[in-house]
Amino acid sequence: MKTRLLIPALLLAAAVHAAPPKKDEGIDPNKPVSFYKHIRPIFQAQCNGCHQPAKKKGDYIMTEFAALLKGGEEGHAVVPGKAMESNLLKLIKPDEKGKVEMPQKADPLHETQVALIERWIAEGAKDDTPASAKAQYDMAHPPVYVKAPAITSIEYSPDGSMIAVAGYHEVLVHKADGSGIVARLVGLAERIQKLAWSPDGKKIALTGGSPARMGEIQIWDVAAKKLELSKSLTFDTLYGASWSPDGKFLAFGCGDNAVRAIDVATGKETLFMGGHSDWVLDTVWGVDGKHVVSCGRDMSVKLTEVATQRFVDNVTSITPGALKGGVQVLTRHPLRNEVLIGGTDGVPAIYRMQRITKRVIGDNANLIRKFPAMQGRIFGVDFAPDGKR
Repeated sequence: MKTRLLIPALLLAAAVHAAPPKKDEGIDPNKPVSFYKHIRPIFQAQCNGCHQPAKKKGDYIMTEFAALLKGGEEGHAVVPGKAMESNLLKLIKPDEKGKVEMPQKADPLHETQVALIERWIAEGAKDDTPASAKAQYDMAHPPVYVKAPAITSIEYSPDGSMIAVAGYHEVLVHKADGSGIVARLVGLAERIQKLAWSPDGKKIALTGGSPARMGEIQIWDVAAKKLELSKSLTFDTLYGASWSPDGKFLAFGCGDNAVRAIDVATGKETLFMGGHSDWVLDTVWGVDGKHVVSCGRDMSVKLTEVATQRFVDNVTSITPGALKGGVQVLTRHPLRNEVLIGGTDGVPAIYRMQRITKRVIGDNANLIRKFPAMQGRIFGVDFAPDGKR
């Protein structure tokens, strides 16, 4: 059950985007290796998904410095000044057959990354993290709000019994009747851009991350309050999570101008389409799961064939001026391959996903209906459950 139709700019006071990361200045061989600048990003991208308070494989947590050194089931992971006695290094270095034990479900660390970690340990494994960056949040230590945060995403569960609300580092799951909170699901991503319930209503997926540092996908089992998947991708926040109709895949948009999808069970990437020319902000699947529609800051809505990962067509007109700004959000009609879009120009519009007329350069033939302009930007759109509103 969904009651939300169009959420105008009143939902958010402002949209703040971080500046792109600075160009890598290299590592000075004459200066000590920095944990915060050089080592932490490696762990963040390759290791923290499986070794964090919400999901500590091998009873090992790598998001807290003391726990990073202490190790898990196999003892001391990092022995400062003694690289060869550090179990972490043994796990990430290739054996005589070229095999590594960690990461388990990802490519091995590059030899330069391994060498950097070894050097950091040999230099004493010091923590140079600024005091301002040491705040840690987890299920036992959730955020404490002194004022209401900006709400970037809010979604009813499929049966209408719960509402998921994006917070800072967390998803708050409320009973829809207002009688209480069902769960606070606290993870690594400080900014959460989009929430999406699985078709069966048992799981919540989110896309977000830490601006200009990393993007993250999380998938939670709501009833168990268990983080089933945490996957880091790109060097900026991720956007626009959407489930395939069968609940097996998750599509999302990226700040590197790409549309991606992963297998929910394994985290393996199953789709990559790089046809956008700016950030991809939202995605939605077709009725049969064979296509994904995406939109972004490049003022376009694009159709991608999932099986071939092939860009098929521009759903909206690409004629200059046809759209007055970036497209922020979209959603699909409950029964038909039609998408409702909204964005910077404040004009909601419905488009067919697939062309039914002969292509004419500059046409806008997929447009079904435009609605009156709203004041400000549009940050959320939806159809009523019967598709009539």
